Amino acid sequence: MKNILPIIIGAVVGSSIFFLVGMISNAIQPTPPELMNPATAEAVALRVASTPTSKWLMTLFGLALGAFLGGMIGAKFAKEKRVWVTSVIGLVLSFWAFITFYVVFPAVLWVPIGMLISANLFSYLGGIMILRSQKGK
Repeated sequence: MKNILPIIIGAVVGSSIFFLVGMISNAIQPTPPELMNPATAEAVALRVASTPTSKWLMTLFGLALGAFLGGMIGAKFAKEKRVWVTSVIGLVLSFWAFITFYVVFPAVLWVPIGMLISANLFSYLGGIMILRSQKGK
């Protein structure tokens, strides 16, 4: 029960970083307004087809950075079971991969797969970094 707050804080930080990088990416390469209507499957398919690879890579980068920082913060606040905390943060952040999978499948399947891997891997690496830095002290 003591580790719930570090998980929530890590997931909120990770999601916030992910959204911040997404906003920066959208500011650099905005999606045309006519493609923002998700009402029909055709509109979503057209938006996905017109999205450049660099924007998808920014999506992966944003989630990886958010997961890494969220894992670091979660591990920093957790008093015990830090690896478990960072794993749960990675699973919570994997939610964005499932949302992306649901929205863009099957057009760019590599994006949600990459998001799923990066959310779990980088949250774990963030926690490991905190563990190693605290062992040295």
